[in-house]
Amino acid sequence: MTQPLEVSETPVDLTSVPSLPVRVIQVVTAPGALFARLKDAPVWIDAMILLIALAIVFQFAQPESLRVAAMRDFLPEGVDVSDIDTSPGLVGTLVGSLVFIPAFTALIAGVLLLTYNAVLGGEGTFRQLFSATTHMQFITMLGAFIVLGLAFLGSEEMVLSPALLLPDLGEGFLARYLGSINVFSIWACIVLGVAVHEIYPKRSTVGAASYVLVLYLLLAAVGAAISGLLVGLAASAAG
Repeated sequence: MTQPLEVSETPVDLTSVPSLPVRVIQVVTAPGALFARLKDAPVWIDAMILLIALAIVFQFAQPESLRVAAMRDFLPEGVDVSDIDTSPGLVGTLVGSLVFIPAFTALIAGVLLLTYNAVLGGEGTFRQLFSATTHMQFITMLGAFIVLGLAFLGSEEMVLSPALLLPDLGEGFLARYLGSINVFSIWACIVLGVAVHEIYPKRSTVGAASYVLVLYLLLAAVGAAISGLLVGLAASAAG
């Protein structure tokens, strides 16, 4: 007599998951302990809601000086940015936050899943990586609100970058590239490397963090190149 196929599924013990405020603190102070918990119970919904809410608050709270500073990288020298409406508006802010943050999180989780499962033969899940990537973004959100606080004190820097230590770089590719590298994003890459190590114990934290960091630096280079191209095209059109 054929025995029925038994499918056992280990239930997720949500009681072992720290509360959301504790998780936000732990992603800064103890990411290893946090991601070890999230590996077995990869919650993300409440963290995603908080991220989106914080992004919306940031968009509405940031002064015009920050929006103008962000626009300068995409405009040729001499263009009066004050004549350009830099406000995304209510609809733009809501749609941008509600769509971009989940889509970005899914993209990063998908790339990591492809790399560590399909290529390297790991056994992590998309949900685990999505949860880790969601919580990692509290690092970059912390950086955003520090920039916001500095803006209220008179700063016009949109990104806390290595370029701040090299004020004489000029306006070329290197200046745009270094200016686009966010020190909080570098920190977030390291934190995500810790998460990858917890999900894939055979992969070292250093190796995982290095991989994520290289991806980030490559994206920053592409962004700097596109920014320079747009500036050149705008200058040609203006001339």
